[in-house]
Amino acid sequence: GMGGRGGMGGMGGGYRQQRRAPPSYDAIPAGTIVTLKNLQSAADRNGDRGVVKQYIPSSGRYVVLLEDTDETMSVKPANFIQHVGVRISEISSQPELNGKSGTIITWNEAKERYNIYVTTVQKIVSLKPTNVILDKGTVAQVTGLNSKPELNGRWGTIKDWVRETNKYDVQLSENQIIRVKVENMRV
Repeated sequence: GMGGRGGMGGMGGGYRQQRRAPPSYDAIPAGTIVTLKNLQSAADRNGDRGVVKQYIPSSGRYVVLLEDTDETMSVKPANFIQHVGVRISEISSQPELNGKSGTIITWNEAKERYNIYVTTVQKIVSLKPTNVILDKGTVAQVTGLNSKPELNGRWGTIKDWVRETNKYDVQLSENQIIRVKVENMRV
């Protein structure tokens, strides 16, 4: 019976080894649909859609498989927008949209607004980041933080939305969670 126990110990060791890779809170998950933007060297690719395949930590780039091709590109996150799910909140001008779900289509740099496709009304609306609640699990970038400027540019996973204060709890790493205003997280 002793040999059997030794075998079990070996297996346990195998499991422990697998568990050593910590989950990644700062990498956009594979399978996320994106549209390329602001590419200088391959400007003809701007506006093309693709799917995130993998994150390459050493270069800070993502391997993106372009739609309708078998071509992949290595792209910085500044060069794509994620088409992630959102919920609309606190709009006084169009209250009928509050609570509705949508998908981010694009970010309008000049107006500092997201264009959101709202499924139920089948139209695109232009909204400020304060009115766009990113779905839990979305990986977004910290931006415009005055209180902790050293965190700007970091990526983290949205864990929760605190309705009363319109803030997110964002997990940056295994042991760092920050609470920031909704408008301080961008995809």
